[in-house]
Order: sequence, then C-alpha cells, then structure tokens
Amino acid sequence: MCGSQIVVDLSRSSGPNDFFSKHAQDYTRSESHARGGDLSVLLALLELEGGEVALDVAAGTGFTAMELARRVKRVIAMDVTPEMLREAERLAGEGGFTNIVFERGDALDMPYSDSVFDVVTTRRAAHHFLSVQRFLEESRRVLKEKGRLGVVDMCPPEGAQEFVNMIERMRDPTHVRALTPSEWEAAVVRAGFEVVHMRVLSEPVTLEKWLYPVGLDAPEAKAVKEAWRQAPRNVRDLLEMKVDQENLVSWCKHRIVLVARKLY
Repeated sequence: MCGSQIVVDLSRSSGPNDFFSKHAQDYTRSESHARGGDLSVLLALLELEGGEVALDVAAGTGFTAMELARRVKRVIAMDVTPEMLREAERLAGEGGFTNIVFERGDALDMPYSDSVFDVVTTRRAAHHFLSVQRFLEESRRVLKEKGRLGVVDMCPPEGAQEFVNMIERMRDPTHVRALTPSEWEAAVVRAGFEVVHMRVLSEPVTLEKWLYPVGLDAPEAKAVKEAWRQAPRNVRDLLEMKVDQENLVSWCKHRIVLVARKLY
C-alpha cells in the first residue's frame, strides 16, 4: 500500500553538472530532500554512536551531511558539482555547523585512502551513478573494518522498473538507472557487504511534486503524461496510479533504505 514500509551502463544526453548546476538553488528549497521521512529512517538504522567519521557521497546541497553532523564526530560531504557544494557550504554555515568539510569528488573514484571512514552514505543519488557496483566497491575500500554503508534511493517494484526508469529519464537526462530491491541486495553482497537492514518506503506523489525542480509547463511534463496514458495495466497497478476523468492525479513512489556492513 502506498505510504507503507515493506521490510524486505546507459548513455546520457548530459552529465550531472549540467542538470545540478542549473538547479542547485532549487534543491536548497526542496522540503522532501531536507526533511523526507527516508532521512530519519536512514539515521535510525545506521545506529550511530557519536564518535564516527562519515563520508556523504553525492552530498548535493548538504541536508544528509548536516543531519549526520549532529550525530557524529566529523563529516566529509563530497559531490561532483561545485554549485551544489557551494549551496551546501552556505546552508551549513547558516546552521552553525563546524564539523563538516566540503570536497569535490567522484562517487566512482573517491579521492581517499583505504579504510579511513566509519560510515559512508549516499541519499537519493545512486540512480545517477554510471556504475552502482563501482560505487559500492569504492565504498567498501574507504570504509574501516566492519564500517557501515547507508543508502537511500528510488527503488521501483519488480515489473515496473523499465517504465519508472523511462519516465525518470524524461524528467532528468542525468538519470541512469534505479535498481529494484533484489538488484540492490545482490549488488551489495557482491561488493563485499552483508545487509543489516533493508526497507522499502512508499509515498503518493503528484505530477507537480515528482517533476520538481522541473515545472508543469515544461515539455517533460507533457511527455510523462503521454507515457502514463500508454502504460500497461500491470504497471499502473504496481505504481497505484490514480486518475480523475482520465487526468493523471498521482502515483506511488518507492525508495529503498539499506544499511550494510563491510565484511572484508
């Protein structure tokens, strides 16, 4: 049911810098990124003790890094887009945070030595990575023995993944692929982790909310509406699409919250 918790390489027309440098200030105003329920679930499942040094990968405008900084000794907030990092540093300064360092870096080639972090996180970003497997391998490399990995990302249900990835690319050409729960579990284990917690959260989203920071008057909105009109019945059912007189009203968006421990 939408709103519940269930315990349980493609080419791109533009790169992350193109999209996120353009929309950096929009993301500073995103209530969902700042206070989405997945953030509190992630922090609870990480079971932080207070003395950790954490790396937040693809930190964006810093909302996850700031919440980590309230709970750990020090945070490195890393992102590939300078404009996003500048917004993150500004917000952290306004919030009085002194234990966050902002650094530019690639999720697939992290500029850090082996075994230096207690915790690595990434939130709402992995669907942009050209190789999730490479990100996971790099995370294991930079984590200390028994270090913890925390991931939040969109996570379509089995049977709807091709449709979800298609409309996500319509909205945002930097989208690569969102993995299903079983794909995430297999990738994490393959990279040398054991899964400690895995939950799939769901919430209803309107077209306007889902499109943000793209507007309803953008060509992308028209393309997505047409895709929904052509969507097969099983996809509509899996995503709990709702219509009003044949007009798209909302559907269900799923996100995985996964915490894993480094095995070796």
